[in-house]
Amino acid sequence: MLKINQITDDPKQKQSLLLEDGSVIELTIRFVSLQYGWFIDELKYNEFILRGMRICNSYNMLHQFKNKLPFGLACISDDDREPSLIEDFSSGASVMYILTDDEVNEYEDFLNE
Repeated sequence: MLKINQITDDPKQKQSLLLEDGSVIELTIRFVSLQYGWFIDELKYNEFILRGMRICNSYNMLHQFKNKLPFGLACISDDDREPSLIEDFSSGASVMYILTDDEVNEYEDFLNE
């Protein structure tokens, strides 16, 4: 798992995340105070584009796209509370990770047990 360290408490952020194979994920996230949550405004990987997904505690938020993406995204919070405050990522209360293809497959195997 690769920890995404650069998430701050800015309400709108754009990140370029480098995968192990050298390819890039373009990730734009936004905090929506009226909905008490963080959202993926846009995730781009090659020809794949995802828009409008709420960031929630999950070992792979992108599980439904496992056949289209060679990675996953995990969000884990210390107290199992969903990331609902603007400072949750900058304070470390919630952390996002990029999962490798192998980790996505391991999680898939776990779900199928």
